[in-house]
Parts: sequence; C-alpha cells; structure tokens
Amino acid sequence: MAQAQAYEPQCRGHRSVLVAAATMSVKLYYFGLRARGEALRMMMRYGGLPYEDHIVPFKDWLAGKKEQVPAGRTGQRQLPLLELPGGDLLPESFDIAMYIAKRTTPSLLGEDPAQAERLFKLGDTEETPFGSGFKHYHSINPMLNRLPKEEAEALIPAYVAALPGTLKYLAGELGGRRFFGGDAPHYADFQVWHYVDNMRTLDGGATLEALGEPGEVLQAWYDAVAALPGVAEYLASRPRLGTGQVGLEGSIHHAVAVPSELPVVREALKQRAAGL
Repeated sequence: MAQAQAYEPQCRGHRSVLVAAATMSVKLYYFGLRARGEALRMMMRYGGLPYEDHIVPFKDWLAGKKEQVPAGRTGQRQLPLLELPGGDLLPESFDIAMYIAKRTTPSLLGEDPAQAERLFKLGDTEETPFGSGFKHYHSINPMLNRLPKEEAEALIPAYVAALPGTLKYLAGELGGRRFFGGDAPHYADFQVWHYVDNMRTLDGGATLEALGEPGEVLQAWYDAVAALPGVAEYLASRPRLGTGQVGLEGSIHHAVAVPSELPVVREALKQRAAGL
C-alpha cells in the first residue's frame, strides 16, 4: 500500500518516551506532501517516539484505500492516520497530535491547553483575527502540494497580500516567549512551524524580513524550532522540492525547486510593497 521508512531514535539524554511496548513503533500513513503530516513527524522525531513513515501514493488512495480508513470525528475518511502498536487505527490530525504529545516526557501538551488547541486548529478555523483561517492560512497546503501549478498561481497574489496580517498575528501570539509553549515547545509549535515554513517557501522569507521587529521575533522562533534535537535531523532528510518526490504531479512542490522565484510570486511581492 505504501512505501515505509522506519525511524528508530538514537539514545539521547534530553528526553525519554513512554510507549505501550518499548520495542513497538506506531505507523503514520500520509501522502508524500508537506502538509498535515509534517507536524506529526516533527513531534515524533523530537519526542523520540519510534515510528514507521508510510507514504501512500495518491493513486492507491483513489483506487480504494480511502474506503479502508475509519472515519474521524468529522465523519470524513482522510489521512493522516496513525496505526497504534496494538493495531487500532487513529484518524484526525489533532487526535494524533494529542496521542503523541501525551506520550513524551516532558509532555508536549503545554501549560495552556486552550491556547495550544486554538493554535493547532487555526487552519480549520473560519473566523480568526487575521481573517479566514482556511483562506489566509491553511490554503498554502493545497496551493503548494495539491493543485496544478496554473490553478495555484491564480491564488498566490491574494495569499501573499494577506501574509503580513497572518504573520503579525502569530508574532503577537508568541509574545516574548521562546516558543508558543513557553520555555519549551508544545504540540502546536510544530503545527504552526509547518505553516510558516510553507509560507517562507512561497515568498522566500520576504514577508518576515519586511515586518521589522515582529518578523525578527517570529524568525527567531522559527530557527529555534528547526534546531530542536530530532527535528533538525528530520528536516535535513526531507525530499527536496522540485524533484518529483513531494506534492501531487503537476503541483508547485512537485515541479518547482524554488517557488519564491516564480514570476507570479515576485510580482505579488512587488504589488504588495507598492500598496496596490
């Protein structure tokens, strides 16, 4: 069904992990996208949780694998999906993140559960202080990973125009803390990092640079998450963009090594700077 890559964490002193059976790993099923599965992979790498990474070809999903997946709380059959050591299947990104967060020591749940959940679910929240969470935040996932390049390019100008408001909001939520979780990350840090990473992939980091102090604050947080033990190694091992290994065929991630160099992105940044 899927290409699998096992990850066994090396022994390291910064963190221990509690699993039902120490020698058994969980199995994560997701597509070859930089989307909803990224935060989960980063959490497991940082937390030292052994897992097998199963990449599900989209053609297999459409050919019937979808019907084999249990419906989540939303009633939808979708990935990511986590297979637990006993064989039970756990759908829904948020529920998977909570499963992982509860099994690391120290916990990745954070000291403010309401804040962590709100930040994790920003992409599924229609009304946010910066506008539509789906339109101005989550839509970067299908824009880069799923849509044909021509369709995605039509959406880029509006998304780039809204980026300053989105990133200012995140900088304000971060405040003066090192992580959204405080001195240490909680599970939402990894989710927000993924979205900001895709935003930076799109505009080459231009929006953060243009924001002044809020951009500097958010960039420092971005760098701190990327340097976390386990996370840094995972990011270095990810398939490169534009190689055909990331994204659906014909998408920007699939075909373009440096999306920020697309003419439509450069023009959108130019128009935004001119106030048009």
